[in-house]
Amino acid sequence: MLETWLRRRHLRDLVCLTFTTFESSFIQAFGPGVHKVVSEEFADRGVNGYTRQAVTRVEDGRVEYGNGTARTYDLLVAFPPYVAAVDYPGLPTDDRGFLLTEPETRRVKGTANVYAPGDAGDFPVKQAFLAFLQADAVADDIAARIDPGAVPHPRRFAPMSMCVMEMLDKATFAQVPLRTTGDPDAPVQVDPDAGDDYLVGVSPLWRLGKKALGYYLPHQFGAGRPFHGGLPWHTMELGLKGMAKTLAAPVRE
Repeated sequence: MLETWLRRRHLRDLVCLTFTTFESSFIQAFGPGVHKVVSEEFADRGVNGYTRQAVTRVEDGRVEYGNGTARTYDLLVAFPPYVAAVDYPGLPTDDRGFLLTEPETRRVKGTANVYAPGDAGDFPVKQAFLAFLQADAVADDIAARIDPGAVPHPRRFAPMSMCVMEMLDKATFAQVPLRTTGDPDAPVQVDPDAGDDYLVGVSPLWRLGKKALGYYLPHQFGAGRPFHGGLPWHTMELGLKGMAKTLAAPVRE
């Protein structure tokens, strides 16, 4: 987005853009398909991109990395590792303060009636679409406990990330089935059994899809419906599936 913004204002040649990450690939959790897209975009846009670059020290105008390299900067935008913003006394948490949950129901471990869908829970990827899926699982689990006959097949949380990454001139769509690994350096990965469900595509038309979500969400929530609920969702789902079929392709690892 920044590269597009600079180019449109005829300032691109005056700015050197560099992106570094400690991860082994770009947006590591989303797998090789997204890494390939980011690598190609960086190459086309003249952005310097580096992986496996763990920051050890930041000084005024200078960043040092664990591999002994250093880079200078005029403007530094940094994202530190995230930790929980709220303490929950008496409830079990991981080493970053996120509530430990049962994976499929998002019920907090060791409790009878406490759930943690969304960012408060311990699922490593914090994303709105995943939070919606977790909320569905929580709602069904509560309903099934109240009246098992009313919800014979309660939904369980199966982490399927779906996002549209904006670039101002086009956008990248990614549908990524995930699974946890237990590895703190790479806590999630693309599910090896994903098959054709792992989709990635780049097109200016995906910007329209993101704008449609901008209209859809306020309408759904304003009407008191969940993200996945009612005729509006079925219409949106049909549109997303149609766009994915024509504008995204399965990733073969």
